[in-house]
Amino acid sequence: MKIARLAAATAIAALMTAGAASAMTLKFDGWANGYQNVNVQTPVLNNPAGAFKMKDTATQSSFVVFCLDIIGKIYSGKTYNYKTTSTPFANSVDLIANGGVGRVQALFDSGYDTALTSSVSSAGFQVALWNAVYDTDWSVNNGAGTFYQTSSNNGVRAAANAFLAAAQTYADPQKWNLTYLEGYNNTNPDGSRAQNLVTMAPVPLPAAGLMLLGALGGLVGLRRRRKAA
Repeated sequence: MKIARLAAATAIAALMTAGAASAMTLKFDGWANGYQNVNVQTPVLNNPAGAFKMKDTATQSSFVVFCLDIIGKIYSGKTYNYKTTSTPFANSVDLIANGGVGRVQALFDSGYDTALTSSVSSAGFQVALWNAVYDTDWSVNNGAGTFYQTSSNNGVRAAANAFLAAAQTYADPQKWNLTYLEGYNNTNPDGSRAQNLVTMAPVPLPAAGLMLLGALGGLVGLRRRRKAA
């Protein structure tokens, strides 16, 4: 996970240094750790679910994203125009108005550390994110709200509900900085627009925390030198 965190931090730093509303051209660059097929309701979707990678065609850097919009689509081999936004999303669900930004943040802070351990967990995290966007409850079971999973993929459903349960009660400090990516001026072959996305980077340690880590590292080095002597 340290490597994944470093790569995410590098990618998101590049996005943020380009400006608050930076524009970029992105291209699908494969699945982050496989996917699972799921059926969901409101809106209806029968599609693969899971984290995937998008490549910035200008820098050739690739970073992990999740979909926050199951109306739009991403086609392999096609490039898409994106911009960062602090008010997701003008072209679909208003996550500020419906409280979705808080639910998405809680999901990442409580569960992203384990979200990419398998294709099932990755798909479960994706389904949980869709629930955070399209519903206000904390379950993807049929009857629990307007959004729910209808397929028999019980492993994904269980993973999604576990992520949502952890997010609902999460009260610890923020662990991840999120960047919301909104598609614009994109038209797919079927007339649909591109999916809206979210990517993440770990919250930097405060200066005091860095000093503490440095001090601990010095103590470890001193002990090793004493043992060697």
